[in-house]
Amino acid sequence: MLAIISDLHFCDGTATEKNVNPGAFALALREIYALATEVVRKKDRPVRIDLVLLGDVFDLLRTERWFEDREGVAVPLSERPWGSVAALGSAPASPAVIARAGRILDEILVENAEALAMLRGETEGERAPAGVEVRRLYLPGNHDRLYAHDAGLAARIRAALGAVELTGLESEGIFQHRLEMPRYGLLARHGHEWDEWNFESYQPGAVPAKYTDQDYLPTPIGDPITTELAARLPYEIRRRLLDSPRITPEEREHIYRRMQRIEDVRPLLASFQWAYCEADRLGGTMRTAAADEVRRIVDATVKDLAQRFRDLDFYGAWLEKHNRALRVDSADLLRVGLYGLSLVSLEGGLGIATRLEALVGTGEPRDACRLGAGREDLRTVGQQGLRFVAYGHTHSPLEVALSSSAGKNSVYLNSGTFRQSVFRTDDKRGFIGWERLTFLCFFAEDEVAATPPRTGPAFTTWTGARGQ
Repeated sequence: MLAIISDLHFCDGTATEKNVNPGAFALALREIYALATEVVRKKDRPVRIDLVLLGDVFDLLRTERWFEDREGVAVPLSERPWGSVAALGSAPASPAVIARAGRILDEILVENAEALAMLRGETEGERAPAGVEVRRLYLPGNHDRLYAHDAGLAARIRAALGAVELTGLESEGIFQHRLEMPRYGLLARHGHEWDEWNFESYQPGAVPAKYTDQDYLPTPIGDPITTELAARLPYEIRRRLLDSPRITPEEREHIYRRMQRIEDVRPLLASFQWAYCEADRLGGTMRTAAADEVRRIVDATVKDLAQRFRDLDFYGAWLEKHNRALRVDSADLLRVGLYGLSLVSLEGGLGIATRLEALVGTGEPRDACRLGAGREDLRTVGQQGLRFVAYGHTHSPLEVALSSSAGKNSVYLNSGTFRQSVFRTDDKRGFIGWERLTFLCFFAEDEVAATPPRTGPAFTTWTGARGQ
């Protein structure tokens, strides 16, 4: 039996207040163990669960520690993963970047100690039941991309999860960035390979099977967008609020915590649209003078961050690399959007942010992954019965019937997330958020306890949501 969870985004608590509720893991693991116990009972033999953590488990981007350390000392740009043009290449990150990432990981481990203990099976209620063995497998995504840059950092992450080293498991179809397991008819990867913003080696005509481990090393533009724009916005707003006599300390902390929800906005490029909407929403609940001050500070902060981003050497080199003559491309869209945000007022900025998100909407990861799943070559994982493509990355749980031909039935499944997500409404006028939890389970033919008996592998998914 194989189970997949992904996109836990364990954070250090600086750029976002909430981490995953440990109770979510208690619920998910009990359901997974119940499925395994049913196989044990019906097959009258032990069962091993491969618990696959399919990327973006540790979030090394959603943090304020790339700006200042725990003592409040400023972190130089050279110690950030995008601190030099060389980060666009496949050379390992510098020792200074890895050391800084290690300190961020230290805080993540403390902040999420209870949840991690549950995942490792060290708490009484979450230990595997009799007859069930658990092997934990970890594949990195884009928010934990630095895992692939340093063996020491990778070993610490695996230890925190109780995960095994993948070297030597290739004969089982287990690789650093993908699973190809005919036993389950399963091809699984994080899924950011289809996202040009978050996979620097992305090629429009390529399929992930062509990418090598080296292709996962370059820094994508999504990394500094996440940190220097999204994570930095509430950080800088809070600093500016400290100097404002119109805002009380209680109001300042409330605004700061509300703005931190920018980290959960989906799609990513709707983040600034959300920030402007949130400024209006906050202003509507405050005294007139304070409301005007909040709008002014949000406006000034967005302009400043957009301009700072445009000044990054990394961004300039990325533009040069990605600009294509005679057609509008991602470089053109980002350049125009940042230029507009660095110049206009609050109302104009909302319009630009909305139009930018709409223009880039065709590359929205949820849709790109769904289309990409249909391009995967599944011959390596099965010729008859059900075959599965499993991704994470999008935070959107999904089951899609891809194709059916001559006894080969292909299904795409997405493992969603365990975090709160904030979504732009269909009318483009607002945002609504709720918590979600998803896991996927796959069964080999000899584990399927069906009546009447059936051939081939099978799957089960579970998704829950809570809004309040």
